Amino acid sequence: MSWNEYLYWYAQDRGGVFFGTEKGGKEGLLFLEDPEGPMVIHTQVVSSGRYGESRSAVAAVRVKLERPYTLRVGPQSSLREGINNVLGGLDRGARMIGRKTGLHRDYGAPEITNDRRVKTSEPEFTRWVLQSRELRELLEAQPDFWVQVSPVGPEERIHLVEAQVSMEQEVSIRDEVFGLFEEMDQEARRKEYEDCGFPRQLDALVELARAARDAVTAWPMPMKPL
Repeated sequence: MSWNEYLYWYAQDRGGVFFGTEKGGKEGLLFLEDPEGPMVIHTQVVSSGRYGESRSAVAAVRVKLERPYTLRVGPQSSLREGINNVLGGLDRGARMIGRKTGLHRDYGAPEITNDRRVKTSEPEFTRWVLQSRELRELLEAQPDFWVQVSPVGPEERIHLVEAQVSMEQEVSIRDEVFGLFEEMDQEARRKEYEDCGFPRQLDALVELARAARDAVTAWPMPMKPL
């Protein structure tokens, strides 16, 4: 079975418009209707090298913000947690003697930022974004997932909000979607789809993309300092 076939079955259950074929050289796309705007589900190449390509599954929506803004909340990392604990300790020590270092920002959501790398163009607005309880809970529940917000072009107000997960880390997506299966009839293929983790993982990815969209549009962006 292939990514396209799994995505086809997912569309049969969840609705939407599927663009793809059962057998083809390109991975398919799925467009889902949403009251706040359409969502697209697809795969993308994250990196490519001598040992092959690294891909992620993506659920993406579009939003309009007051000005260009970027945000990336990366996947959980035990190394990142250790680094942030050290930087946080240095920050706390500096505050005790009346100094600021700015070595570690928790953006008001230490449960997220302690073991995830956060990169953003506007830290103050990001602090507001990360106050979304739903977004924080979903990120905590899915340690391998991450979110990204970027303008679609230079000086653009339209932004792409993406939830992603690496296919190399998610066994339910990687092994079962890109693995090679012996020939099965349609009933067996349908059962294979229903029994695997793909539908649940994709549901979680869609939910995270919606939560990230709602978080970045919940508040007007603050005025930038002159």
